[in-house]
Amino acid sequence: MAGKNISGLLFVGCLFIGGGIGLLLHRPDVGGAIGMGVGFFALALVRVKGEPIEISLPSKISGYFLILLGVFFIFGGASLLLDLAIFYPYLMGLFIIFLGLGFIFLGHRIVRK
Repeated sequence: MAGKNISGLLFVGCLFIGGGIGLLLHRPDVGGAIGMGVGFFALALVRVKGEPIEISLPSKISGYFLILLGVFFIFGGASLLLDLAIFYPYLMGLFIIFLGLGFIFLGHRIVRK
């Protein structure tokens, strides 16, 4: 029963680890963004089907949505670190708009079922 919530705990753990590393490097924004991206990867790839914990590619569109979310947060954090003006805030702003549309689309699919 305790294993059922491991993916959510992995997300929170990755977020805090990234934030802590960012604080040590005096860039909590970068650490938090990269930790969040890695956490979204963990949510998408880690499955609990009893023992042991299984890592596999997602079988639903929501899993691939989480992977895409993770990629953009990792790139967003890296662009903050490297001061890439083209990626952040312009491409990140567009991504956040599409992220909102994605949540609306996925929410509509879930409610329809």
